[in-house]
Amino acid sequence: MTSFAQHTIADFLAALAAPTPAPGGGAAAAVSGATAAALVEMVAGLSLKKSPDGADAALQQRTVAQMATIRGELLTLADDDAAAYDAFIQAMRLPKSEEHEREERARAMSVAAERAAEVPLHTLRAITSIAEAARLLTGRSLASAASDLDVALRFARAAGLSAAENIEVNLPFIDDPETRATLANQTAASVAVLERTTQS
Repeated sequence: MTSFAQHTIADFLAALAAPTPAPGGGAAAAVSGATAAALVEMVAGLSLKKSPDGADAALQQRTVAQMATIRGELLTLADDDAAAYDAFIQAMRLPKSEEHEREERARAMSVAAERAAEVPLHTLRAITSIAEAARLLTGRSLASAASDLDVALRFARAAGLSAAENIEVNLPFIDDPETRATLANQTAASVAVLERTTQS
């Protein structure tokens, strides 16, 4: 599969619209998060261009570099999410006529579901970092680009909460209760930071 990073926007949307299980909501959340990162990167870059020796230039430089990195990571996570969901679908399609087949299928589904939950957790954490960066820039960047930061925060909130949905939907298929609890707790902690950071 060609990486989504190599797709045009039209290609990605066509893949998303296709009547296939993946890409789906997890990939859409990651790409939406990458959009938020790009907006924050743009605001930091514009601010730096306007005042390269300003009091907040160091923050703006760090933010440009951080957002460029996260933007790339999220596009990779979009690929990872589609692959993880494909693996889960393949596990679901395993034979289940005999008891040993059902046991093997359940184990395979559990392994695939754990991966399908871990990927959007990484997405959620990356998006939370975007929201925190946007907040740090608020009042410390070009005033005329303030609305772009607001848009980035809205994208981040929606994308992050969408990633959390994709974690939670996979938890019931994971056999190990400790793993389920750990993933649930980590999700809740990241969501709390995201919601606090993106409050209007």
